[in-house]
Amino acid sequence: MLGVALSISHSSARALTADRSAEAGQSTPASAGPTGSSPATSAGDSSSSAAASGTASSTSAAGAGSSPDPQSAAPAPTTSSPGADAAATTAAGPGSAVDTPEQPVSSPSGQAFGGTPAAGVLYRTDSGVASHFCSASVVHSPAGNLVITAGHCVYSDGPKQHIAFAPGYHNGQTPYGSWTVTKVVVSDAWQSGHDPDQDVAFLQVAASDSGASLESVTGADQIAFDRGFGMPVTVPAYPQGSDTPITCAAPALRHSATQTEWDCRGYPDGTSGAPFLVDVDGSGEKGTVIGVIGGYQRGGLTPDVSYSCYFGAAIQALYQSATV
Repeated sequence: MLGVALSISHSSARALTADRSAEAGQSTPASAGPTGSSPATSAGDSSSSAAASGTASSTSAAGAGSSPDPQSAAPAPTTSSPGADAAATTAAGPGSAVDTPEQPVSSPSGQAFGGTPAAGVLYRTDSGVASHFCSASVVHSPAGNLVITAGHCVYSDGPKQHIAFAPGYHNGQTPYGSWTVTKVVVSDAWQSGHDPDQDVAFLQVAASDSGASLESVTGADQIAFDRGFGMPVTVPAYPQGSDTPITCAAPALRHSATQTEWDCRGYPDGTSGAPFLVDVDGSGEKGTVIGVIGGYQRGGLTPDVSYSCYFGAAIQALYQSATV
């Protein structure tokens, strides 16, 4: 593994017109090289290794400890690259030239609900959990320490620092504690050009003071790749400034070969990074992640139409790099 240190700069808040996160990133960039598809696979499947376009980059905070205290801060991270380029695949280009679709009259709306243990919020530890800026969720990993969100939530000019994840956040409470983010993993394509087809980040978090892993406390969603389009998707998310999560179910539509569209009303700033869940269990608490709000238009220009980059070979390779 080749480590490449980068200088780190704090990104400032900017206009929210093209960013579903509550802390705004840069203006929506032009779409970069698309990625292709491969046979459907899910995490943990021995056949799930696949090629990807570009390499993954990780941001780590050496020596960062965990703390349930929402005001704890992690040391400044550094960025490194695994240094192993995978073979690129090709597909039809993303729908960057497609106009924002007109919202169907029959589209459902997000409804408040009690939340799930695996879904939660990201926030800066120097400003408190009430200032949460993006949604995120726990995904299964061998170490039980992995969270998924949108790349634009945590990496703009550089990686965001001093951030934590509060799973199950509700009514101002953090029933499963707060977990310090120690490493941010984004692709080189996102780091260098904010490629909307790779607007995904995986976050590693520190264990609890007692040594427990995040997943052992909250459980986790599974993650899958190349599941196609058209299946019903449920999205638990946290609007900016709200103590109450919302949820909605609607089909995941094909916006382009590399972008998924999801038409459900009432998903405003703060919902970036929320998981697209399929195969939700009977309890409504666990499912399989096939996308996150982000990608085209950084998740959507209106609260009523959301997007995700398609989870194909590139995102599968990113997940695999985040679990080592």
